[in-house]
Amino acid sequence: MSDAFIDLQLHTNCSDGIWPPERLFAEVRAKKLERFSVTDHDTIGAYPVPADLAASCVPGLEVDTEHDGHTVHLLAYGITDPSCPLLLSLNKQREERVARMKAIIERMRGLGVDVSYDDVRAQVVGAGSVGRPHLARALVAKGIVSNTQEAFDKYLADGEKGFVKLKRLTSADIIALVRQSGGIVVIAHPKRLREEHHLAEIADLGVDGVEVVHPSADEEYQKMLYAFADSRGLLTTGGTDFHAPETHPLPGVMFPRERLRPFLDRVDRCLSGAA
Repeated sequence: MSDAFIDLQLHTNCSDGIWPPERLFAEVRAKKLERFSVTDHDTIGAYPVPADLAASCVPGLEVDTEHDGHTVHLLAYGITDPSCPLLLSLNKQREERVARMKAIIERMRGLGVDVSYDDVRAQVVGAGSVGRPHLARALVAKGIVSNTQEAFDKYLADGEKGFVKLKRLTSADIIALVRQSGGIVVIAHPKRLREEHHLAEIADLGVDGVEVVHPSADEEYQKMLYAFADSRGLLTTGGTDFHAPETHPLPGVMFPRERLRPFLDRVDRCLSGAA
């Protein structure tokens, strides 16, 4: 049994990551990742990748969804058409992010926190979609908190004083849209699901796989996820969920090669239109 050095969940400043795509691609080259995927939230703005990386790249994106009143992140792979049903629907969700951010800022100002939408936009590069990590960085830049984790712990995490719920499509909606768009769906970082029983419920909605290797999952939890996936015939994946070197592990995880191959075969079928 051998492992492959991969990362199937990476983020750039096309959404809420800190690095521009070019910097991330340089890291991919330096680390010599066998396979990687840029999974920005709600967008494929970092694509296409440079020609020298095309053979090792798995097209992907991450989508924020809602299930049973809670946030669920799903990874969609094998989608490259910006006019597909999924991405057309996500354009609306990007607009909702702006409305939500303005509502969070209004709430923060009501708490006596001096931050503006312009402060947040200053943390967004180009046309990247605005999210809570940008507000967290704005709070750090203004000296209101000492780091982004403090911003989430004190204000921005689900249920905290500055939290405002994002209008999201449901997990079932997104799974259907990914299917219509010719891709496959993987449950992202299941350890972060708010309710343990949601894992089985979301799997029952028709996902294709589960992200097993992730910084939030220790070895015991990974074993449970592998068993869960195998009992349901689901694919398995792994990644760092990299957003920024200050807050996340640098790209690259070891992943069982025999488990990677079925995933890559399914993605290849998607890209060839045979899925």
